[in-house]
Amino acid sequence: MQMRFSLSKLLCVATTAAVSMLLFSPPANASRSLIKSASSWTYQLKGNVGEIHGTSADVAVVDWDHINNRATIDKLKQKSGGGRRLVIGYLAIGEAENWRSYWKNCCANGSRPSWLTSKTQGWAGNYATRYWDAGWKSIVMSRLNQLIDAGFDGVYLDRADTWETMRGENSNARGAMIQLVKDVAAAARSRKADFAIMVQNAEELLTDSSYVAAIDALAKEDLYHGINHAGGRNSSGDVSHSVSLLKGLKARGKAIYVIEYLSGSTADKVRSEIRAQGFIPFFGPRDLGRQIH
Repeated sequence: MQMRFSLSKLLCVATTAAVSMLLFSPPANASRSLIKSASSWTYQLKGNVGEIHGTSADVAVVDWDHINNRATIDKLKQKSGGGRRLVIGYLAIGEAENWRSYWKNCCANGSRPSWLTSKTQGWAGNYATRYWDAGWKSIVMSRLNQLIDAGFDGVYLDRADTWETMRGENSNARGAMIQLVKDVAAAARSRKADFAIMVQNAEELLTDSSYVAAIDALAKEDLYHGINHAGGRNSSGDVSHSVSLLKGLKARGKAIYVIEYLSGSTADKVRSEIRAQGFIPFFGPRDLGRQIH
């Protein structure tokens, strides 16, 4: 049987297909736009990440080595009440951790590669790295590719502040960290143009315009409380110094996220202070092992 279509029917089909593509094809920079327009977030590196499903968080930062399941990542992207959630993968770029998979290949037998130092930065088994070393950069890039392959929407770069620990050894420690972040951003976006780059702390690097151009968001720990992990209120000088740098970043169109390890009435007060600055607050336990409701 011969099929016949009128011109009007063909145009109708073509128009419907075009509309469908507009409705269901994500924008080229969807993740990078969403991370800047989010109003809530959560951050959990261990424990039952299924707890995240019960939150309305627009952004979730999780650890692939803890989850290691693509289906879980895909599920986390969908809010239980409907809507899209960005899922960002944690990656320490200035610190090596002795429980990570790469440790078996580099250091488990007592060997010490050129990039590994004996300097700890607050957590047992975690060591500052010579992050400018080609061997460490290779590990960082390999792990970045794992996150992209696993379906994450972006990467959360922790321990950029290691530049302060290492400046006694390398006079260009600051510049080397800026370059590493820029290299990570370029490598990620060469594979996935809308891959979001989020950095934790190290707000002193924000005076470099090329660094600012490479990132989409910054997350600041202990902005108001606990800078020495004692839980007390930070000095007004420390607060104003960081807030000034963060507001400068926000003025350039980037998002500011804040992590405070507080609960109860103190958290309620600090939450209002964070919101008043136009920043996005999250409150959790310091080990980031569960949600605080």
